[in-house]
Amino acid sequence: MTLAATLILVGRVILGLFFVIAGIRNFMNFAKASASETNYGFKLPVSVAAFGFVSQLVGGLSVALGIWPAWGAALLILFLIGATTLFHNFLLFQGEARKPHLYFTLVNCALAGYCLMVIGLSL
Repeated sequence: MTLAATLILVGRVILGLFFVIAGIRNFMNFAKASASETNYGFKLPVSVAAFGFVSQLVGGLSVALGIWPAWGAALLILFLIGATTLFHNFLLFQGEARKPHLYFTLVNCALAGYCLMVIGLSL
């Protein structure tokens, strides 16, 4: 295995495990995590929250284990779009309250970019 292939593999495993750990944490704190209000003032139905957490787990495992990693990365991108739109829309905030949401939006954009790289390398 070349150095480049090894680095890609390690990076893919790290990315996948990031989402697996997040999904496990969300399920371990399911009552609190699924009861969070969106930035728009409503709570998601429990089934929608559960689907999001399952998406984290399934997408993360797919990417980490290399089982259909392009599909797993695409699922993670859809999760990131939903999570960013519903929970980190920095445009809804002003001043100091905007800063953490802008940060999480940028992090989620970077993660989505990394997922796009996984898709590109999987094709």
